[in-house]
Amino acid sequence: MDNEKVIREGMEESKENTFHPEELTPEQEAPALPAGDLSPEVGQTAGEGQPVTSAEEPVAVGEQAVPSEEPASVGGQAAAISAEPPAQEEPPVSVKEKKTFLRSCGSWTDIIPIAAMLSVILTLFGSLLSFILDGSVVPATEIGMRLLGDADSVEFLLQYFEFYGIWIAFVIVILLFKDNWPMWKAFLYNRHGNNLKAILAGILLGFGLNGTCILLSVIMGDIKLSYSGFAPVPFFAFLISVLIQSGAEEIVDRCYLYQKLRRRYRWPIIAVLVNSLIFMSLHMGNPGVTKLGLLQVFLIGVLFSLIVYYWDSLWTAIWAHAAWNFSQSIVFGLPNSGIVSKYSVFKLEAASARDGIFYNTGFGVEGSLGANVMIGAVIVIILIYALVTKRGERADHWEALEKRDAGKSHIWEAVVLTVIMATVLAAGIMGSMWLDKHADEIQQIIEEQSGLQEQEGQEAAPAQEAAPAQEATPGQETTPEQGGQSQDLQPQNT
Repeated sequence: MDNEKVIREGMEESKENTFHPEELTPEQEAPALPAGDLSPEVGQTAGEGQPVTSAEEPVAVGEQAVPSEEPASVGGQAAAISAEPPAQEEPPVSVKEKKTFLRSCGSWTDIIPIAAMLSVILTLFGSLLSFILDGSVVPATEIGMRLLGDADSVEFLLQYFEFYGIWIAFVIVILLFKDNWPMWKAFLYNRHGNNLKAILAGILLGFGLNGTCILLSVIMGDIKLSYSGFAPVPFFAFLISVLIQSGAEEIVDRCYLYQKLRRRYRWPIIAVLVNSLIFMSLHMGNPGVTKLGLLQVFLIGVLFSLIVYYWDSLWTAIWAHAAWNFSQSIVFGLPNSGIVSKYSVFKLEAASARDGIFYNTGFGVEGSLGANVMIGAVIVIILIYALVTKRGERADHWEALEKRDAGKSHIWEAVVLTVIMATVLAAGIMGSMWLDKHADEIQQIIEEQSGLQEQEGQEAAPAQEAAPAQEATPGQETTPEQGGQSQDLQPQNT
């Protein structure tokens, strides 16, 4: 009886001391265990009043107790949730660091064939704009005749000047499409790339490369130059026109096409090589073109692309291109891509010219092996400098767009360009039909203007050349009534 009474009292006490989580008060909800621990440390003992596991086998005081799992699960799980974020919020390292060669900010209009086609369309669009604006809005021929007074020189001048339409077309394309607006950063002034230092660097680079090749050609006896004369008006007229032409080519290749490829492809080498290949293909129809000449045009494209990549300086590329063409054609009178200018400061003695290391009789300096070696050496120097100094891309104008957009459709760019191109093409065809219909009248106007220019040139002869003929000699007399003309008088017999 005594044993049964003890067992009954132990069971009642066990019920009273058993832990019930649902009966916890707010002050007692926090567990006594440290945060993040899912079980008590080994060796922890239960004190008096700890519950027994069963009525048949009570636990003696001082014996190690097995804690209940419910309290630990309540407090420990809450601590684990607050201390460790869910694993699903952050992707695995291998997925996060994986990068494809396509950028999210680009679209199908930026892939190589479409971007190349759009750059060609931009060139044609600019040429048609020049064709339409000539005569009605921009009287280029009349201005050229007033400045130069020679039809052949004017024709050669207009071959450079007609590229102004590409500048206008480029501005239109940038303004029409918001996703192209970052190109303004590569085109307009900036402190680190497009500034006065960039212009000076471009002039030195272009004139230095071309001038060195010409100097070596003269030293080796491949060409002979003679001083022709310096005329300020045609000199600066050609300088402006050559800058327009060179700038237009750089805008199409090193700005529009290059930036579209950088927007689509993560690897910069794609933008560098592809725009240089397109640049070379645009020169395949030039007179006297050779394989070495095309190779040099490609290397020039790579050189200018590296300047844009490492220094973000389109202005340096434009002025280097202009300085090369201007020094070769206008200063030294050599063929520029096979074309010879009638006006130049120096003249080439064509009979003395021969093919050499730094000169080609058909394509000029651009078709020589020596010029290719020099340009290639400059490219290698730039790459070595970038490797040693750990220099990377100076400015990625699409980084912000890539973070903001996951890839938008640029189909409207192609659609709008196609509509504009079709409109301009139709206008060009109508203009061509009108010109064919009024060709005789236009030719008559041009001949009349040429005759007026020649007549003005004759009337503007220096007065001192006519003065000796007006001086009176023995036996002659000049009277005011005769308009200053002299009349021979026979001496009288005496």
